[in-house]
Amino acid sequence: MKTPGTRARTASAAALVVLLSLALSSCAFIVNAHDVEVPARRIREPEAPTNVILMIGDGMGTSHLTAAMIERGDLHMERLPVGGMMATFASNRLVTDSAAAGTAMATGYKSYNGAISVSPDGEPLKTVLEHAEDRGMATGLVTTCSVTHATPAVFASHIDSRSKQKEIARQMTSSGVDVLFGGGYSYFLPDDEPGGTRTDGLNLIEELRERMPVALTLEEFRALPEGRAAAALLHSGHPPTAPSRAPTLAALARKALSILSKNDTGFFLMVEGSQIDWAGHENDHDWMVEETVDFDDAVGVVMDFAEANGRTLVVVTADHETGAYSVLDGSLERHEVTRPNWGCGDHSAAMVPVLAYGPGADAFGGMIDNTHLGRVLIGFVSR
Repeated sequence: MKTPGTRARTASAAALVVLLSLALSSCAFIVNAHDVEVPARRIREPEAPTNVILMIGDGMGTSHLTAAMIERGDLHMERLPVGGMMATFASNRLVTDSAAAGTAMATGYKSYNGAISVSPDGEPLKTVLEHAEDRGMATGLVTTCSVTHATPAVFASHIDSRSKQKEIARQMTSSGVDVLFGGGYSYFLPDDEPGGTRTDGLNLIEELRERMPVALTLEEFRALPEGRAAAALLHSGHPPTAPSRAPTLAALARKALSILSKNDTGFFLMVEGSQIDWAGHENDHDWMVEETVDFDDAVGVVMDFAEANGRTLVVVTADHETGAYSVLDGSLERHEVTRPNWGCGDHSAAMVPVLAYGPGADAFGGMIDNTHLGRVLIGFVSR
């Protein structure tokens, strides 16, 4: 005959078995690029977001945010209540580049440095933007670099090398993307047109104009009609740095939201603050803070929209950290960093911050891999 203590221990053991079974049944295992099994994060079934906005501060590590917070004061990024850290390793390197990191976030799969949404074997990997298009959602890409650069490229093209920007431009033109804001019109124009560099005779600007208005100047951008699609390629190459850049990233994001929100099915939008990374490569503290604040201003525009809308998931993160940057001294009262420290002039393997707001935000808390971020976003836009 079992005593009360024995029955209690038996019941406790049974409960433990049930809990373990539930835990194991809710966790798949992802084999990462280094053949190490990593438990996939369990995703609860929240209310699915209607809109998904991914914001990428290229090269933005935790110390970059720290410096911007010290010098600016409050950041809009503080409005996102869910926080985590994200690993960024590529399939072939501990230290990633923007192409491999972007591929992981866009497709949910690791690839090699330089890859634009293709597998290590060169097979195309379907992106979150393409999944969203399949569902009838509007889609957009907004950036402070050429739209053919690695991070925007991974969402709307597939190619073995990020250096093939003219082919990326061709694929972007034939994609279904509804909003395309940034620079790089030289890759879209034939070399007999002012600023054009294409030698194949294609005029991709004219092809874009067959399905949307296209702005090539600030004045044309300001005059864009309130339609359901638009492109603004405002510089032949990359836009200038934040202090002299017009329109700002915040203005580009506001216009993109105005266009994409006309789709009742919802939208997917990627917004990139590209030049945080470039300032990191130059070990230029002041430039880095200016670019981070410019990016944060765009976060503010997006958060205003998301808070008013109530059905929008916002995820703010980085593709990698640049510069092995740290803050060694400064003053909160004077809003200054007096001892910025750079460890290198390239990317590092440091984890990067992830912040989230809205329906589904809890899936991004804790420590995650960049493939987890991609797979969760794809899951949301595919519902």
